[in-house]
Amino acid sequence: MALRKRRAPAGLSITVAGSAGTEQPLTGQKGLAQARIPAARPERVIVNNAELRANAQNILTMIKAARPKNTSSAYEPKQEEFRRFCRRKQYQDGETVTEDKLLLFLVEEVVNRPLRSRSRKADGNVPLSETRLAWRSVRTYVTAVTDLYRSQRALGMNTHPSPREDNAREYIKSLQRRDTERQKANYADKGRDTVLDGYSEDDLKRVTGELWGHTGQSAECHFRTLADMLLGHYMLTRGGDRRSLEISDLFTFEFAGEGPTRCMPLITTTRAGKQNQHGRLETAGALRSRDPLVCVLGAVAFYLLYRWDLTDEPFPCFKSRAQWYDIRLLKSTEGRWNQEQMVGCYLNSLPRKFMRTMAGHPAQMGGFEIRQSRTPPPDSLLALIWPDLSQWAGKFGPGPEQINDLAAAGFTSLLFYLREVILEDSVPLMRQFPDSAVWNHPVFQHEDYRPYARRVEAIIEEGERPSQLAVLTQALPVLTDYLKTAEARSEAKISELSAALTAEIRTAEARLAGTYQSSLRDLLTGSVFRLQPPPAPVLASAPAPVILPAPAPALVSPSESWSSGSSRSSPEPETTEPPKHRMSRAVKTVNDLWREWTTGLRGSPSITALDNRWGSRWRAGRQAEVQWYSLRLEVIREIRRVAGLRRLSEESAMFFVAAEQRQSNCSLDLYCKRLRANRKTREAGAGDRKGGRPAR
Repeated sequence: MALRKRRAPAGLSITVAGSAGTEQPLTGQKGLAQARIPAARPERVIVNNAELRANAQNILTMIKAARPKNTSSAYEPKQEEFRRFCRRKQYQDGETVTEDKLLLFLVEEVVNRPLRSRSRKADGNVPLSETRLAWRSVRTYVTAVTDLYRSQRALGMNTHPSPREDNAREYIKSLQRRDTERQKANYADKGRDTVLDGYSEDDLKRVTGELWGHTGQSAECHFRTLADMLLGHYMLTRGGDRRSLEISDLFTFEFAGEGPTRCMPLITTTRAGKQNQHGRLETAGALRSRDPLVCVLGAVAFYLLYRWDLTDEPFPCFKSRAQWYDIRLLKSTEGRWNQEQMVGCYLNSLPRKFMRTMAGHPAQMGGFEIRQSRTPPPDSLLALIWPDLSQWAGKFGPGPEQINDLAAAGFTSLLFYLREVILEDSVPLMRQFPDSAVWNHPVFQHEDYRPYARRVEAIIEEGERPSQLAVLTQALPVLTDYLKTAEARSEAKISELSAALTAEIRTAEARLAGTYQSSLRDLLTGSVFRLQPPPAPVLASAPAPVILPAPAPALVSPSESWSSGSSRSSPEPETTEPPKHRMSRAVKTVNDLWREWTTGLRGSPSITALDNRWGSRWRAGRQAEVQWYSLRLEVIREIRRVAGLRRLSEESAMFFVAAEQRQSNCSLDLYCKRLRANRKTREAGAGDRKGGRPAR
């Protein structure tokens, strides 16, 4: 290799060894930088590699420690199966994960293996030895082994590509098709995982009634299960998310305008869960149900009442967050309620219409009403429920003497409202479940409770009688829809009649114009003439008649006859002023503009009729109206242009232009401006083609 010389500053030239025993000079700043880097010693390389490996190991340990426990418990057994498979095969590279090993592991150890125990939804007619893992279960093995591959790659133990490449992915798809064909061949129940595979409102009432009926023996357990089940039913939350709820995640505030009864929903917030691994704030809410048996607010209220007033658990202290933030809403030591598949969405907001429907109220706003809330509970009874709660009234807020804790303010507001729910719902529930242990609370033995209960019973026995405000609020949307429908029908009928009348007028005008043209042609060609008789003689009272010579009849020329006839039959000159019509500013679409232009809107004259009769005088002198007319005229020009290009009627061309405006996703005003710019561009291009471009 020949020596390559480069210019070096100040005559400096550095030569380093090249390939094949040659030398290559390095000049300039780059040569200086490379020459100054000393070669790393072997022991330093070993230390650096060890440091990198140790850091990777620490990061991997931290990631696995932060992983949810359910994920680790699902991955580790499957990864251990893969390790045993590799040890049995005695691979040269040991337990290193590759795509070929993964596929062989799936074929020999996973796919064709019978189920260890029969699934709850499995068909009982199929023997257990003939069952196979579903494709979703096989996919979990692929995910677990891929997780093991990532760990090996992070530690520098695996340089192979990811095992979850095309072959593994396509293999899972083939298993999915196999399961579909197998279900079809075995005539699997097609109603599974549909709306039919769930529970009805009657089933929900039956289960909640069964739980209330067992609160006489183990009240806390059954109240907890009742609250857990209704939280999942109303808020569509997962079981793990419900069991991880803390009382600091609950709050309430008033929904204004919901109806005659004060509406205070139960709202929960979550920042962690199976579908929320990064601390995103998610909210869910539920309204108070019209039926106390299936009311989630009542279930939570009675559960907390029993926990904090009838057991040894003390009422929370809100002096500091550390004293009450970690208290779980549902104690994990009790039994669990495994909800069916009711999770259809994850709520990041509060859909009021959905919450009203789930609670048994009308879907429209203004119909929220709880009958037993018409009689407010007395303060003497409210003070007996959670007596320590009264000292925290007004303690939280931004004031100088208050504690600035938003969570505590929201949760205490919820507890104050739940006290009212307990007393109001206790009256119908006590009659239905008199043996429940919760009725041993002192509030239900107080002397003021019986008079209050009798007032509530009287209201309940009156039957369903919504208040006048609720009836009016529910009727207004229906009445509004009816009026809108009637107005639309009337407007359509008027437009139809106007179009028919306009067509008849145009037909009559065309017929009269043809008649006038024919008459004018006959008169001008002289094919028609008229004889004018002389005036009759005036007979005088003479004694002897005088015989005068009769004058010859005068021949009137056709032109004279036409002029005289037209002068006699022509109407008086027009003296009325043109109307000061104003085009509608509510027109937002091409369809409405075309209707205004051709037939008119709501009894107003059409723009075409105004132009034909008055020309531009009906809009003259009003600059705003002239500009509005000129801009909307661009749409009419475009419709006529499209009709000419496509050889369509103007009505059909209007639909093409309307579709173009919808696709452009812009307002009618902006669309008109674009049409004007396009028209000017076309006219300029036509002028250049006609006259030729000027030479540069």
